[in-house]
Amino acid sequence: MVRFRGTRSSVLPVLLILATAFACKPGEPQIGGEPLAAEDGALGVAYDSGSSELVLELEPVDLPAHSDHHGVQQPAPLEGGIPVDGWVHGYRVELVDRNGQPVPKGLLHHVNIIVPGRRELFSQIMQRLGAAGNETGDVDVPGVVGYPLSRGDAVLLSAMVHNPTGTSYEGVRVRVRMPHIKRERLVRPVRVFPFYLDVMPPAGIHEYDLPPGHSEKSWEGRPAVSGRILGMGGHVHKYATSLRLEDLTADKVVYETKPITDANGAVTSMPQDVFIWRLGIPIVAEHTYRLAVTYENPEPDTIPGGGMGALGGIMIATRGQEWPTIDPRSPEYLKDRAVTLRMEGGHEGMDMGGMKGMDMGGAKSGDSHSHEGSAEHRPD
Repeated sequence: MVRFRGTRSSVLPVLLILATAFACKPGEPQIGGEPLAAEDGALGVAYDSGSSELVLELEPVDLPAHSDHHGVQQPAPLEGGIPVDGWVHGYRVELVDRNGQPVPKGLLHHVNIIVPGRRELFSQIMQRLGAAGNETGDVDVPGVVGYPLSRGDAVLLSAMVHNPTGTSYEGVRVRVRMPHIKRERLVRPVRVFPFYLDVMPPAGIHEYDLPPGHSEKSWEGRPAVSGRILGMGGHVHKYATSLRLEDLTADKVVYETKPITDANGAVTSMPQDVFIWRLGIPIVAEHTYRLAVTYENPEPDTIPGGGMGALGGIMIATRGQEWPTIDPRSPEYLKDRAVTLRMEGGHEGMDMGGMKGMDMGGAKSGDSHSHEGSAEHRPD
């Protein structure tokens, strides 16, 4: 197993596996302190020729000191068009103030990069290109692989911010940089697709109330296409002990990861693992898979919204299989879009367009399993 450079992870979102931009070349222009120009109500999108990056940016918000995400005006989710043809093979998130100066990464709760015109591997929700939280670090994906984006393709960016520090910040902008390979390149990257899984059903809230003691939450589904997983990473909350992907049909564990925590059980990072050198992990459309997260909550009471479990990764579809098209009339799609765009101070989270409230159901202290919300999804 080969690990990405750096062990700090995204959730979702991982969502989470395509990441990190290349450094800008000395002396070449960069997108700096000025906000990206965009039509009213549209996402700021630009191509930075100096660093060969696509740059996405949300509108600025003020963050008073000691404010949680419920106590501040959140940046509105915005959609914009891609200005160039090519492939992206990573991303990193920056936060800057009104003067273009960096602000602490801890002000970011999460960010989601979503492609509304494509569907997810396990459901008819919009495809999550990437996701990150404040614990997410830079992650490298080799330039021999890339996610295809064409000029005019829509991309949707949503984020949540807060300010646990004692310093107030004005005009804070969430900015995402994605290393980009133009279509003109002679040798083209291998086409890969991101995927996202959550322990809660698709197209809903993805945090849930965490009961005291030991508990487990899971969701089951089938992938739309077969292929090979090249990398995975996850996102969990405080007191989580493991995140596990199982192939129920083959009766085996496909992937298991454990959070790195501090003495108080808070998650400081999540491993991100790549399997390129072993040619990836096979995933089969005819098989049923289950994602499960386990927690050990030492507190005597249930923690509202304390649970979350999400997995993100990249895969290559089996030769001859095309990624299925999204059905914009699907109830899942319609609910997902409504929830993502609403963002009324709730987590749409590290799916984050999804990673939000996940309901632990009726699990009590000592319960070992809670499989509420299991569902199956097949390609159209």
